[in-house]
Amino acid sequence: MKPEYQDSLIGIANRRYFDKQLKRAWMNAQKTENPLSLLFCDIDQFIDFHAHYDSPAADVCLRRVGRCLHSTLRRPTDLAARYEGERFAILLPYTDAHGALVIADRMLAEVRSLAIPHEYSDTASVVTISIGGHSLWPRPGLSTKTLVNLVDMRLFQAKYCGRNQSRISTACREELDE
Repeated sequence: MKPEYQDSLIGIANRRYFDKQLKRAWMNAQKTENPLSLLFCDIDQFIDFHAHYDSPAADVCLRRVGRCLHSTLRRPTDLAARYEGERFAILLPYTDAHGALVIADRMLAEVRSLAIPHEYSDTASVVTISIGGHSLWPRPGLSTKTLVNLVDMRLFQAKYCGRNQSRISTACREELDE
């Protein structure tokens, strides 16, 4: 990957590369009529983590979580990227809601297994993540913004319902044609 597409802190794809790949995956999914899934992962109560531990510790946490998320992906078409701050985006071409849920569950478990202490979390004694996701079949009339907004809503639900969990939804082709 070119240096301009890599997050300098974490070493995975950056937002610029993610945006480019999302557009490419969207167009490919429209052409091939395959599903496309997107996950957003937020480190739970990272503001409290950063406030009570020093900035180098927060950077180490971001690096470890980002690399962990990246390492859970198995296919070369899947992409983990730093989206912004403590939010990561996981792009999953050719993946339906069930597949996205399997990956989300694996990510939740792997991040917990890092066992990064988080004394200031109301959720757990270690760093955890919340995941929002959505799967759909892109079609003309929809945009990547639609997908991003749906994923944002699911991430909010995961956080609102207690964090350290995922909320994944799907849109069936028939629902999208209405």
